[in-house]
Amino acid sequence: MQNSSLKPVIEKLESLFSALNNRFYNGELQKPVITVSPDTTKGAYGWCTSWKAWKLAKDESEEAKEDEGYFEINICAEYLSRPFEQVAETLLHEMVHLYNLQIGVQDTSRNGTYHNKKFKEAAEQHGLIAEASGKYGFTNTKLNEEAEQFIGQYSEKKFELFRKPIPKIKGKTSKQSSRKYVCPGCGCIIRATKEVHVICADCNLEFEEEE
Repeated sequence: MQNSSLKPVIEKLESLFSALNNRFYNGELQKPVITVSPDTTKGAYGWCTSWKAWKLAKDESEEAKEDEGYFEINICAEYLSRPFEQVAETLLHEMVHLYNLQIGVQDTSRNGTYHNKKFKEAAEQHGLIAEASGKYGFTNTKLNEEAEQFIGQYSEKKFELFRKPIPKIKGKTSKQSSRKYVCPGCGCIIRATKEVHVICADCNLEFEEEE
């Protein structure tokens, strides 16, 4: 029987973080708490909290200082089925945010959706190529040649466990009724009289049918 525990997944991500930290940050990044949880944003592959979300357990009488604790890097569970190189790129992308948090640089705005030139600068200094993506700034990243070669050395390139998206339950519709589709990234709305599969050109995300 195969293992149903997330422990090997977390351990692989922690090992990958350490390797990327040593290679691209000289081991200077603070170790975050790495988690795997469902995508609550409808499109993000991962995130890095902008605050130290995890604290050490202490007596109730002892208040934790604001600067104590650990940032969180989460890899969304539904996207662990992607190629290993893409998951590594997501982790390295979130490590850029962690780096900028450590040095006090604000690299996003608009509730974390817009990636500015500070993000691009740091990303391209640490193993990534950052490309503009319209209203989201330089959020589109990919591994540069050095990072591709580094990740290519890994022999085990598959996460054995990933979370399936919640299945959609579709009700009966008349032939003449229209269906509403919404882009999970920018919120753009389209309508169709039948089931369609359409990609938003701005966000590169598939429109989702709204019940």
